[in-house]
Amino acid sequence: MTGAELAAIRKAAGLSQTELAQRAGIGRHAVSYWECKAKVERSAWAVERMGEVLTLPDALVVLPVRRSSIDRRAQEMARQDALMLTTIQAVEARLKAIKANRRVRCKAKTRKGTACQMKSEPGKRRCKFHGGRSTGPTTVEGRARIAEAQRKRWARWRASQAVKAAGLVS
Repeated sequence: MTGAELAAIRKAAGLSQTELAQRAGIGRHAVSYWECKAKVERSAWAVERMGEVLTLPDALVVLPVRRSSIDRRAQEMARQDALMLTTIQAVEARLKAIKANRRVRCKAKTRKGTACQMKSEPGKRRCKFHGGRSTGPTTVEGRARIAEAQRKRWARWRASQAVKAAGLVS
């Protein structure tokens, strides 16, 4: 097909170059360019778009529309979309892991009245000294073990206090 034949088809459809360009979604200069060519490449993007608009009702001359190139573009776009989605999911998973393991300043009030500068336990807001680690015993056996240790500790303290008091008095 030549550019002159393309121009004849356009004129037979009753369209100007500007009208054809607007309907095809291309520039008027693209229409002019292809109408001046000695040989029109039917696989060119602009020619395919013109072919979609210039399909004549009496079917005298119909420009073929190569769907294969359109399908390839659609497949490529779908592949890029899938790749982008996978990348976004990977980034979100990485941010979630970072947030779970982040360590911030504890800032609990210390005995001096200043803010604690220790780093928090991973994923928590307090350091190991201000509630970031143990929550205490959770089983009956654990509670019994802690109670026994406290009884022994207080017994030792009372004994040491008794010795100190006896030493001071005598």
